[in-house]
Amino acid sequence: MKKLFLLLLSIFAINLSAEPNTITIGIAPHSSSRVILESHQDLRVFFENYFKRPVEIVTAKNFSEYADRSNQGTFYDLIVTSPNLAVIAQQKASYLPIMTYTKGLTSVIIAKDKEILKSKKFPLKIIGLDPVSFTTLTAEDWLEENGFHENKEITYTYSSASDSAAAILLNDNADMAIMSLPNYLKLDEETKQKVSLIYQSAPKPSRIYLAKEGNGITLEQWKKALDEFSKSSEGINHLTVTKLEGYRMLLPNELNNLDKIVNKTLKRLND
Repeated sequence: MKKLFLLLLSIFAINLSAEPNTITIGIAPHSSSRVILESHQDLRVFFENYFKRPVEIVTAKNFSEYADRSNQGTFYDLIVTSPNLAVIAQQKASYLPIMTYTKGLTSVIIAKDKEILKSKKFPLKIIGLDPVSFTTLTAEDWLEENGFHENKEITYTYSSASDSAAAILLNDNADMAIMSLPNYLKLDEETKQKVSLIYQSAPKPSRIYLAKEGNGITLEQWKKALDEFSKSSEGINHLTVTKLEGYRMLLPNELNNLDKIVNKTLKRLND
């Protein structure tokens, strides 16, 4: 009886050790955790079936925390993040940029007063997303080019959610708010009726898929898996959910023209 028990125990131990390691996909916190988890279930389902391993979708409470985890290179096997954080993850943690969406990222600035940029009541108060959010940095760059400098003509505070930023604006606790165009379009109609669109950027590079060799998966396997995902029913459904139009593979050195925003991101992450 004792021998039978030991045999069963050893079989159980072997089965436990054979359980495949979970694949972790880290999504930048561009929306609430609930929205991110719901809108990326197609990735989870596809990669679980593709690799025959469990997959978890995770995010972070803000972009700064997410960047710190990505840059350590041990939290995530695959990351989906903004271009500035993608460049830094590549430099610091050897992630490889592989794929992006065809629909670019567009930043907007909204205000209750459509003539706010003509105001001389400095400093104007602006509510943005996280200090290293690509959306925020793109809008800040435009404001600087038009003579509005931090801690001079304007001051910044930050909110992790676009609807919260809009509420702060409507409650007269800010003069302007920065958000992505998709998040602006998600605001309720009553809110949109009360604000004016001050600035809308040209589309910038979209969210980037980056992979890291490890956890039993090579970079070549990730490239093939992402290509297959882009053509799959799950991949098509993901586009329907996110309204990001399509996928395309990144060209070599495509992210090399982001030095200004990347340098500002690094400075803020190190402050």
